[in-house]
Amino acid sequence: MAKNNLNTSATSGLDANRKKEIIGIIVMSIAVLLGLSILSYNPEDYQYARSISFLDLFNPDANSRLVQNWLGPVGAYISHYLVYSLFGYTSIILALIIGYHGWHTFRRRDFTELGWLTVLSVWGMVLLSTFIGWLNSNAGFPDDSIWSGAAGVAVAQVMYNITNIGSIIILSVLMLVTLLMLVDRDLQKTIDNVKLWMENLREKLEERRAARQLRKEEKAKEREERLAQKRAEKEQKQAQKKAQQEDKSEEKELEKQAIAEPKDEKEPVKPAPSIDEIVEKSEEEEQKKRAEAKEEVKTLDTRQRASLEKEEEIDDEEDDIEVSVFVGKGEEEADDKDLEKKNREQAKEEKPVIQYKFPKVDLLDPPPNEGNEVDLEEIKENKRIILDKLKRHKIEIVGINAIVGPTVTLYELEPAPDVKISKIESYSNDLKMATASKGLRMLAPIPGKSAVGIEVPNSTRETVFIKQVINTKKFVETNFTLPIAFGKTIENEVFMIDLTKMPHLLIAGATGSGKSVGINTIITCLLYKCHPDNLKFVMIDPKKIELSLYRNIQNHFLAMLPDSDEPIITDTSKAQETLESLCKEMDDRYDLLKMAMVRDIKSYNQKYKTGELDDELGHRHLPYIVVIIDELADLMMTAGKQIEEPIARLAQLARAIGIHLVVATQRPSVNVITGTIKANFPARIAYQVASKVDSRTILDQGGADQLIGMGDMLFNNGTGLTRIQNAFVSTEEVERINEFIGRQAGYKQPFHLPIIKDDTADIPDPLDDIDEYFEAAAKLVILHQQGSVSLLQRKLKIGYNRAGRIIDQLFNAGIVGPYQGSTARDVLIDSEEELEELLDNLDEYEG
Repeated sequence: MAKNNLNTSATSGLDANRKKEIIGIIVMSIAVLLGLSILSYNPEDYQYARSISFLDLFNPDANSRLVQNWLGPVGAYISHYLVYSLFGYTSIILALIIGYHGWHTFRRRDFTELGWLTVLSVWGMVLLSTFIGWLNSNAGFPDDSIWSGAAGVAVAQVMYNITNIGSIIILSVLMLVTLLMLVDRDLQKTIDNVKLWMENLREKLEERRAARQLRKEEKAKEREERLAQKRAEKEQKQAQKKAQQEDKSEEKELEKQAIAEPKDEKEPVKPAPSIDEIVEKSEEEEQKKRAEAKEEVKTLDTRQRASLEKEEEIDDEEDDIEVSVFVGKGEEEADDKDLEKKNREQAKEEKPVIQYKFPKVDLLDPPPNEGNEVDLEEIKENKRIILDKLKRHKIEIVGINAIVGPTVTLYELEPAPDVKISKIESYSNDLKMATASKGLRMLAPIPGKSAVGIEVPNSTRETVFIKQVINTKKFVETNFTLPIAFGKTIENEVFMIDLTKMPHLLIAGATGSGKSVGINTIITCLLYKCHPDNLKFVMIDPKKIELSLYRNIQNHFLAMLPDSDEPIITDTSKAQETLESLCKEMDDRYDLLKMAMVRDIKSYNQKYKTGELDDELGHRHLPYIVVIIDELADLMMTAGKQIEEPIARLAQLARAIGIHLVVATQRPSVNVITGTIKANFPARIAYQVASKVDSRTILDQGGADQLIGMGDMLFNNGTGLTRIQNAFVSTEEVERINEFIGRQAGYKQPFHLPIIKDDTADIPDPLDDIDEYFEAAAKLVILHQQGSVSLLQRKLKIGYNRAGRIIDQLFNAGIVGPYQGSTARDVLIDSEEELEELLDNLDEYEG
């Protein structure tokens, strides 16, 4: 009996409801595992899983560890069949359906309604897979077919073969109908619900607009009331002061009359006051003075009355001038896919040599959502200080506007017609002290406007991120050949310029002012818009660390000498050789342009693309070459002044053949930025520099010494200065971009620059056709210990060409050393005895 009761209690513990709950949990777990295997799909896992035997599962060092799927080899098999062979990543809908069934089982719900949802979900999965497969096979999006699976691509291809372009219309209509049926089976009801939702949304927007308008009216009314109250208080104070003045003037007149009356009426003279009366009168006068002092203290200003009245006049006039605040709306943002679409269209038109994917906008860090709002109190306070300071110097201002930028706020002052601009400019230091700003810059006047500008730094500056610049329609839709978007102006507009129009760029700035970030911004903009077929970089980095991040893209974008070990040039001797090689490349390109009878590289490449130029004659596609020199001062210090010659040649001549220089230095002194370099670099950028002398050296005018650092810069292209906040690109963003490009299949080797021939290659052999002055020249060189052409010209009275040939023969004979530029050659023989022995050996060799 007891045994039967025990069995009954045990079976009663697992009733039908408990069993359903356990089954539901198991089914939901299976759905989660299935979803994990699909989400962690890796194409390489299936190969590893197939190579695993049963015994390998018990071996800790087996190939099963190579499988990256979260469910191991089992997940690799499941995900391969579902994702690769069937419906791609849309197979996740199966996991959701199974999980939903498990939840219904766990909650012990009815399955009658679930059947319709299951059929519709499976149908939607197949339809979505086919839709993505059609886009993949006919539009090239997405890039990988695993989003639709092999089954989706196959069904889409069959539909395309049957109905051609009409297949995408059919699929779109079916997708829309399926979506509406998932929402509600009654389509009419669904449409009515959408209309109702739109009407509710419109009503809410109108209510918000009305509330906003009401708040504006209330604020305007409150402001008018405050202004009226202030005017009434000031009028009352003026009336009180006027009444006090009239009382005092009446007292003075009465005293005068009291003094004058005895003389007129000839009243009897009063007796002289006693000592007690005099003391009492003096005490009364002191009390009266104390009372007047107390009244002055009550006015909260103990200054003289003239200065008080003057300040009150200034306040009255200041209140009459209203400041208008302008904030730029900024450029219109582009969609995340617009840049990729534009670059893909450009690549299709040009038919490049390699299949190259441009970097995606997702590689860049998104800017924070919260923006820096305009601080109206700060603007009003700066306006009050500026007007107060100028009024004290009798400078009348009739209007003022404030343009708020990311870094500084530009106050546009409209002076009265009789005010000299030079007078306002002379008080720039006074205004800097009054505003207590770190770097106040004055524009007197603003170019193109009849106003004086005062740039005052904001207390809270806004960081301009590189994504805010690149992901704009202005940058995406530009037709510039080499577009560079530096950052944002004070008007909050993206400042962008074509490097081919500059055509070279000179950058200067003190340490920590943002110069290296600016160079990374230039390179990043070019990488996002230029194909490797059309652009190559030559990077010279004497500091050895700034440009080292770009070595991963050497087979895509870098140009270098064939015998160079490193793609980034850090050795100064290699830098000299590379610049001379670029001069040789420039001369070769000019020869090609001459043969093709065109004037610039763009026309040449267009002619070559259409097949008008023959490859057998040496014609080739010419990519643009951008030369980045990170530190010119260090390069000139270590390599010598001869490094200036190839830079000057490239700056003068290289524009037409597509070679452009970007030269940076942190020491803009006259011995680094010489007159020859400055004359050929019309476009210049100045970050914060140490002194006005440095600012004049780089910009030919002051202003760069008043910048506040961290990307604050001035750009001069010969048409005036533009203040820009440089876009910030982090080291992590640069690494991600280079990693994305480096993973792609590039060219077999970097772009090779031509090799410079040795100077001694064309020197004739000393044993053939020796000049008759050879021996005399040798003795002359040994006597003076100086191997120069000019010495032989003077002493032997011969021409330059003949003297040059004799020097070449002396070099091949081992008497003088190699060519050393502008300095004389070294003499390798010290005495005439050594010379006689060498000449005897030459005679024996000739015999």
